[in-house]
Amino acid sequence: MILGLAMNGAVYAEAQSNTLSHEFSGSVLFSDQFMPNGQRTEAAYSDEVVREKLYSVDLESTVRKGSNSVFMWLEYSRNPLDNGISSLFANTNEDAGTTEDGAGTSRLQVSSLYWQYALPDNMSSVLLGLAEVSMLVDTNDVANDEVGQFMAAGFVNNPGIDFPDYAPAIRYQGMSADEKWQWRALLSTAKGLADNGGNYTDTLSQIDGGEGIFSALEGQRQLANMTTLTLGSWHNSDTKRHGVYSAIYKQLGNLQLHSRLSHSRSYKSIVIEEDTPPSQTQFASLVAEYKYQAFTFASGMSYLSHEWTDGSSINTRMAECYVQYNWTKHLHMTFATQWHDGVINDDIKKPISANWQNVMSLRTVLYW
Repeated sequence: MILGLAMNGAVYAEAQSNTLSHEFSGSVLFSDQFMPNGQRTEAAYSDEVVREKLYSVDLESTVRKGSNSVFMWLEYSRNPLDNGISSLFANTNEDAGTTEDGAGTSRLQVSSLYWQYALPDNMSSVLLGLAEVSMLVDTNDVANDEVGQFMAAGFVNNPGIDFPDYAPAIRYQGMSADEKWQWRALLSTAKGLADNGGNYTDTLSQIDGGEGIFSALEGQRQLANMTTLTLGSWHNSDTKRHGVYSAIYKQLGNLQLHSRLSHSRSYKSIVIEEDTPPSQTQFASLVAEYKYQAFTFASGMSYLSHEWTDGSSINTRMAECYVQYNWTKHLHMTFATQWHDGVINDDIKKPISANWQNVMSLRTVLYW
């Protein structure tokens, strides 16, 4: 998502202009992912993993007049193959299978449609409508976009937070009285389009909170020497979980560093069944990005731990390194390699270990 990052920055300076303006942008992504050995290492689960070629299209439009703006995001992504990389390794490609309908078929989807109003102080804004909730808080410029940055789940969002995906939401963003802290207050439904089989009617009918709510409160402060600190908390009444998170960003010339930490837990005892939310979750990640001329070099490591009240646990470790080359201002190509030690998707009750499986990918993005 391209404009999804920009929308979380400062309120548009031209908000006071009454001239009607329109911006349109988009991208087409082609990805080719494969395992060098072509097989999973578990002896009992040695099914061949098919090399997977996927594509997605994002179209984004913003209309502005005065202090008001309306943003719409149309998205299409090809479904992953049943025995493809992203089906067996859920964490490897955050761009895969994001627009499925109730029958599991790819479709052109309205992923976001919201109104944003810049308050007269030009430092505060209100957002209301259908949005990708994970892009409204805990954002950064290094590990937040599967189109132009990392593709693995541990480096796109914080998997320790129980975000809904595309859901009705309202967010207020403002500054503290001393203008040292930017803060955000977010409220959305707890279930998004994916939780409702891609059905818009069911998703929008839940704005009364009958199926649960998701809320978050976040503060962000600019420190000395190009350093940004983020602190936040969240609550999901559907999964009966809440937690806290933090992030720190540091820029050193062409080098950017970003780290996330989070802890969450259940606040209600739940009978352990299949798909039961974990009682505790810990997450940590560290990424680095360096730009040199037309090249971008980046690497990251993350750790995700889920624990249940019966003593069982699942630990997922991810690492990703990529090199990106910008052929023109509208075309870039990225070669990446990932290592996964954690969950494999299988039709069995308990996930099995991936034993540091290696996944390679080639990604080409055309954008305008």
